[in-house]
Amino acid sequence: MRELSEAGKEELALALLLLKDFKSQGKMDLEVSRMIIGLADHLGVRAQFDKLMPIVPPMRIEPR
Repeated sequence: MRELSEAGKEELALALLLLKDFKSQGKMDLEVSRMIIGLADHLGVRAQFDKLMPIVPPMRIEPR
């Protein structure tokens, strides 16, 4: 796997945040949060993920 740029890591962290909101329907779901945090750790974007958490508000994402 090739190394991601800092911008790429931030995009990946944002995608994980949106996935968390999609899976939990904007509500606090401990199991989903643990899964996404573990995935962020595994992908090496935990610092970017933690930085975006207070900036991006929880939202309910509905499929089209």
